[in-house]
Amino acid sequence: MTKLRVLLLFSFSLCALNSSAQEISTEIHGKRMKSFIDIEKRLGGKLYQGEGDIIIPGGMETPLTYRRTEQGIPDLLVTYTFSKVDSLVHSIDYEWDMINFDRTKKKQPLNVQKAFIKKYQSLADQISTKHGNSEKKGELSDLTKIDLKAGLKRSDEWKPNDSSSVSLYAVFSNYSEEKENIKIQPTNRIWLYVTKVKKPTNPELSAKSIQAAKKSYDQFILKLRAGELENAKAFISPQIRSQVTQTVFDQFKTTIKPEAFRVYTESLQQVNGVDYLMIQYAYESASEDPKEVIRVLFDKENLIIGIQPRTMK
Repeated sequence: MTKLRVLLLFSFSLCALNSSAQEISTEIHGKRMKSFIDIEKRLGGKLYQGEGDIIIPGGMETPLTYRRTEQGIPDLLVTYTFSKVDSLVHSIDYEWDMINFDRTKKKQPLNVQKAFIKKYQSLADQISTKHGNSEKKGELSDLTKIDLKAGLKRSDEWKPNDSSSVSLYAVFSNYSEEKENIKIQPTNRIWLYVTKVKKPTNPELSAKSIQAAKKSYDQFILKLRAGELENAKAFISPQIRSQVTQTVFDQFKTTIKPEAFRVYTESLQQVNGVDYLMIQYAYESASEDPKEVIRVLFDKENLIIGIQPRTMK
């Protein structure tokens, strides 16, 4: 009996360890970076330095990324963005992605993808238990979609309050194609983003806002032309950041000419009851009435929330 009790206790301890090892935090309001450093120490997270440049948002300290060990799927990378002045955490980015540790983007066996899907469902259930039902798009039940061009996708979004947002997104695809300038490669990733959101304010149609928006657009185009997806995301609104996949990025890249842009028109536009700053950019070499423009919507932070090449009639 004593031996059985010891075995049961040992098994329970292992279960508890595996459960807490991938703890996620969806409440960041008023939390300082020190509290999350303590969490990472408790969970065995190790500081991680990835490849490429680090994008530091204005007023923020250099983000810290930790690596946590996973079973059956890629290790979890957790990135914390926090302010310089008071170390208050602004956002947490959780990412399980094959490309973080294997740049070959090769096809994955079905058992790995099933483990991914199980992880996603566990995360969605955990967050829903805490914050209620999500705004859900897509399903992960039809595994045949993994081999199709669009892949198997699902996203969930929660609004715990008017000052924070929780977004969960996944795509699983073994599809590959290389045609002219378009290259589609297998993708298997889960992305969970927790961020503070400012209370809605009316956008301004002012020279300052237009200049700030153009700065974001110019930097996005610069990273786009260089093929730097992750760096380009720094200039994309968090609301759509997870939707900008490598495929979408590469396809848009093929539509952009190697020329400078100028502001053609600017206005305020309402979409689903929300006002956005809308700017249409024309190529510098275009005539006064250009035939081609890039229509861009910007959020309250002057980050891109919608972008569309258009041909004028």
